[in-house]
Amino acid sequence: YYALHSGEEMAVAEAIYEHYLPRFAGDRLPVSLAGVYVGLADRLDSLAGLFAAGLAPNGARDPFALRRAAFGVLQVLIDREMPFDLRRALQLAAEMLPLEATPQALSECFDFIAGRLQSLLLEQGFRYDVVEAVLAAQAHNPAGAVGAVRSLSAWALREDWNSILPAYARCVRITRTFQERFEIHPEKLVEAEEQELFEALCNAEKQARQPGCVESFFAVFLPLIPVINRFFDAVLVMAEDSTLRSNRLGMLQRIADLARGVADFSRLEGF
Repeated sequence: YYALHSGEEMAVAEAIYEHYLPRFAGDRLPVSLAGVYVGLADRLDSLAGLFAAGLAPNGARDPFALRRAAFGVLQVLIDREMPFDLRRALQLAAEMLPLEATPQALSECFDFIAGRLQSLLLEQGFRYDVVEAVLAAQAHNPAGAVGAVRSLSAWALREDWNSILPAYARCVRITRTFQERFEIHPEKLVEAEEQELFEALCNAEKQARQPGCVESFFAVFLPLIPVINRFFDAVLVMAEDSTLRSNRLGMLQRIADLARGVADFSRLEGF
């Protein structure tokens, strides 16, 4: 009303009104892009600024309604299915503050928003382990995370899930204790099964994939499963020869990396 009285256009007045939305659970969401953008900027400014000032919610106390602000950010991004990096957004918000936001403060702020996203997904009835697996990789992108949780939940109900997850788990469990990244020397692959695995791995890595997409990951991983199983049945990964061992561990590390940015499957039941 004040904007219209001051001579602003209707679109500006509507954006000012919409940037407050949603005001409470179940409230309507902004329709205009201006309302979306200003609302996101306002909430992220409040979140980054109050965490930087040491005024984060404490227990049941939330005098600045930051939980509501975080839920507002999440609801708008999810409703719009908008790709959005919360980590980068908080950093940009921090750069505009009149006080310093330490890396720890921004990390705590991000974790706070991610915690609200986890609560939102659990309230919708998704499995705890599926939510945890996806958020470990995609909490920074709420809309993408919600889509990935839905997709992974469907995969976990498939009849062949008990043959899919174990094949990936075999590759991760044997390599996850190593900090070193092992180099692969294709000319020194000696067993037919490891040569087959390397060829299948290279083919999988060449496939175009949508970042963070569960379906894209499984599209390239499923053809690897019989090859992985034959490899483990025929080849001793931890060979005494360091070159053979390095080659085999390197291939398994790269298979494990196929899920990077999608989900941490080690958090799933049955891994």
